[in-house]
Amino acid sequence: MNKVKIFVLTNNPKFFYKINKELNDLGYKFNIIEFKDIIPNISSIILTTLEESKKIINFNKNKVLIFPYNEKEDFDKYIFNIIKIFQCGAKDYSNLLFSIDPGQTIGLAVFLDGFLFYSNSFYDKKKLISDIKKTIKNLSEDNLTQLIISFKFGRGVFSITVDLISEIYKIYNEKEKFKIYLINESKSSKIKLHKISDKLSKHEASAVILALRPGIEVNKDNYSKFIELTKSDKNIRKKVDEELTIISFLNQNIDLLKSVFLDIVDCKIPIDKVLEFIEQKKLMNNIPYSKN
Repeated sequence: MNKVKIFVLTNNPKFFYKINKELNDLGYKFNIIEFKDIIPNISSIILTTLEESKKIINFNKNKVLIFPYNEKEDFDKYIFNIIKIFQCGAKDYSNLLFSIDPGQTIGLAVFLDGFLFYSNSFYDKKKLISDIKKTIKNLSEDNLTQLIISFKFGRGVFSITVDLISEIYKIYNEKEKFKIYLINESKSSKIKLHKISDKLSKHEASAVILALRPGIEVNKDNYSKFIELTKSDKNIRKKVDEELTIISFLNQNIDLLKSVFLDIVDCKIPIDKVLEFIEQKKLMNNIPYSKN
């Protein structure tokens, strides 16, 4: 996905102060333009106020999105939507994935239609759950179709994972369209991918790695018994073995993992395409070498 440029066009000092502070705090670069300037003919978002947006008339509507702020709106949601458009595009979405690396510090990576939307680190499970609720609420309000929601939980510290899944089931009943997968965390924290990108913390990078692993789907009836099921259920045992082959392949091909990781972080490729690519590479590696 080609990233768009962000421009701020306003004479409103209050709006400029707020938008300047938020974008700088979040690490998003932007340029300032004036009403006398020609609107750049490039893929871009123009941030302005609702009143001022009425003055903007000459621009390429195929490339430029005027995104006005109404003072009656929630400013936090306005920022949320800017990030959503910048990272994932201005459209209706079908899939939302939360990839979670549990622990004392919880890493979170959120994907919209496979593209990395945002990542964060939490030291309190209540703040994580609050963030998940806010994201689903904001997206559901604006999305015309119902989102298919998935959660991928690392199962390294199983007691924390069970606790977090329990919280999810308290919020969203079984009528909601969501799936939960438990992911093998083997070596996810030992692969120092956060050192090749300054955009994610160690725990957020681990959450991205977990998103690259298929995991095993669980439901409300069996998630807390998962450890026992890996020993007694043949189907789950088979899936555990299949999961290990993918993890082993990625751990043996670190350069490949680094490459796809950077593409994901830069929003160049969605997760589903990465998974297809990894599977193709894995199959090619299994083809016996022949001189003929």
